[in-house]
Amino acid sequence: MSEMNGTVVEVHGMRATVLSHDSGRRIRCRPLRDRRQLAVGDRVCIEEGRGGWEVLELDERVHSLWRPAERGRRIMASHVDRVVIVCAVQPGPRPGLIDRFLVAADAEDIEVAIVVNKTDLEGVELSRMILEPYVSLGVEILETSSHAGEGLERVSELTKRGMSVFAGHSGVGKSSLLNVLFPGIELKTADVNAQTGKGRHTTSVTTCHTAGDPWPAGAMVVDTPGVRSFGLYGFELTQIAHGFREFRELATGCKFRDCLHETEPGCCVREAVDSGALHLGRYDSYLGIVDSVRRGEG
Repeated sequence: MSEMNGTVVEVHGMRATVLSHDSGRRIRCRPLRDRRQLAVGDRVCIEEGRGGWEVLELDERVHSLWRPAERGRRIMASHVDRVVIVCAVQPGPRPGLIDRFLVAADAEDIEVAIVVNKTDLEGVELSRMILEPYVSLGVEILETSSHAGEGLERVSELTKRGMSVFAGHSGVGKSSLLNVLFPGIELKTADVNAQTGKGRHTTSVTTCHTAGDPWPAGAMVVDTPGVRSFGLYGFELTQIAHGFREFRELATGCKFRDCLHETEPGCCVREAVDSGALHLGRYDSYLGIVDSVRRGEG
């Protein structure tokens, strides 16, 4: 029997494909004996026996992303270094989704960048206006056009080491962008539906692609299916408040330590909103997320 360490790069029900750290082979494996669900990015030890390869051990998970599931939430990826939120000029950026990803990433200490794709189309200035609040938060915002081949250098530099999860609504050109950044991965692409303005799903499962030096020294890019929404099931409401970065310093002056900045007396966050010092759109987004989580809708 032989053992080796690797990273899960695909999940097929309970089975998984593991990328060996030694040989670079992709090996289809049977699940853990305790039937725990594996996720892309999991660091595992695998063993070859008489019945083939199986996962023996799962390393402790860190920097994990979670997605909503029918019963609570399910792990989306682990050992994530950064989330690249891809939006587009057409259809325009949707702050609600961005805010949810920021909260989820903050809870696991994961770096975030926003990519605005399709800058060769009309609406660039409007997109910049929508995303302006995130600039003041220190979130890096990159403008690209996969069609015109513009603005790709910084994205390539940002993702040349570690694991980068690309996520966003359908139709924002995520797969097209990855095809240009990483030639050879040949992801399927499709146009936005002309009647509904919504994207067509071209990525149906989460897939991993390596680049640069052999993994884990090099880079791994995770392409996720386009989403309609991204829930925050299972998050404490105080976690959500902490995930809104501009609230943090203000919250130290709130009368109550666990203030949720809704109707509590002596709330410095709400006072900043009333005075115009805090962006109203961000505050409204926060209240909407808190309300949806409280009602169990994420």
